[in-house]
Amino acid sequence: MRLAVLVNDGAGSVSAGDRDQERTSIEAAFAGTGAEVEVSMVAPDRMAATVRRLWEGPDRPDAIVVAGGDGTVNAVAGAAVDTGAVLGVLPLGTFNHFAKDLGIPTERSEAAAALAAGRVISVDVGEVNGRLFVNNSVLGAYPELVAVRDRLRDQRGWGKVRAVPVAAWRVLRAFPVHRLDLTVGTGSEARPGSHRVRTPFVFVGNGSYTDGTGGPATRTGLDHGALEVLVARTGSRWALARALLGALLSHPDAVRDLDRHDVTDLRVDGRASRLRVALDGEICWMDLPLRYRARPGALRVLAGPEAS
Repeated sequence: MRLAVLVNDGAGSVSAGDRDQERTSIEAAFAGTGAEVEVSMVAPDRMAATVRRLWEGPDRPDAIVVAGGDGTVNAVAGAAVDTGAVLGVLPLGTFNHFAKDLGIPTERSEAAAALAAGRVISVDVGEVNGRLFVNNSVLGAYPELVAVRDRLRDQRGWGKVRAVPVAAWRVLRAFPVHRLDLTVGTGSEARPGSHRVRTPFVFVGNGSYTDGTGGPATRTGLDHGALEVLVARTGSRWALARALLGALLSHPDAVRDLDRHDVTDLRVDGRASRLRVALDGEICWMDLPLRYRARPGALRVLAGPEAS
């Protein structure tokens, strides 16, 4: 198998020596797997274009492996979806939810072996206003937390682990609440304004999850053809704290405080003209209304033996 491995080099923030060391480490991880590997360091804003160029080129590889975290996968998914391109994920991020759901180990040499022997499957993606997500999209308190966390990191030079508790405390103290109109569909049109909610937190997952009873919530599959929408009806900061922690771990687990909907599409309207939206942990502003839809089987990926 021929694999092109693209490493997110942090848009030049990594020194030349670090880039050489990272490339050597990845090449060593694939040594002995039987795969023919070419490793390239690519700036974040060139990742998607590089995926398109490789797949459309005359000497395209069998698969393009993205080395990074969930945010890096999100950045290139749009370039691969519906093209026939096969993506693999070498997990180098903090949580690596998508790689884990594909059955790819987080230890580097084990991940390389799983990718070299991987099988090609088609999985769903979610979409909102033309932007894709492979794990989830979140509205409300969670994107507020990430925005505060990133400001703290920029201002004080902190890492994520140190910044998150302070950011969470600031968000919980403010206890932001949004008034939203949710129109859900299950393959047919639903009436506008079918659900009017006052909530601090809306989670839209690509696929369905267990409820986490007795342990962490896990995604039960990547090919259900539906989105799971969870709306927090929590009235306490403690319950919101639990939901925020769940979002950091990919799924809120305060089940008794959530209204759950399995849908194929969702429209979100509100009083504001735009909202801050989290897509696989990355934050952006989007104009309302937000139009979500499931895109069944739109992305081809390399999966390991333990894929959901």
